[in-house]
Amino acid sequence: MAFVPIATFLAGSLLTILLPLALLIALVVWYWRFSSRVPETTEGPGTSAPPPAAPTAPDPVPSVSESLPPEPGA
Repeated sequence: MAFVPIATFLAGSLLTILLPLALLIALVVWYWRFSSRVPETTEGPGTSAPPPAAPTAPDPVPSVSESLPPEPGA
């Protein structure tokens, strides 16, 4: 079957325009739906949580005794 040259050109040009346009529309719809689900955040002093307490440091005294090498010249 022989293709009509204008039909091939028309199909290619429509695909070149419609596929990126469809992708753009899909991304806009996805972003709009995603942003509508995110809760609104409010700025102000009453909305922030207090900072978490600092962790306590471990005891600096080692629990295992170490045997150090002798001092030089001793």
